[in-house]
Amino acid sequence: MQTRNVKFMVTREEVWFAEYDVPAHMTDEQALEYIHAEAPDEVFDEYLNKYSYDQDTHVSVVEDGSAPA
Repeated sequence: MQTRNVKFMVTREEVWFAEYDVPAHMTDEQALEYIHAEAPDEVFDEYLNKYSYDQDTHVSVVEDGSAPA
């Protein structure tokens, strides 16, 4: 059986919905800064958020290694 070499680009997008308590007086922008500074696992660990975790994987051909016709 003949084969050919093809290069693929695989892109994975991961999404989950985490909840975390922040000080009530913070704006949304301040809450984002706070979360990035604290980096709590409750927000950034996909396993701890497994019940809201979703991923989407896309595959496309980047380079076909076969000889030109």
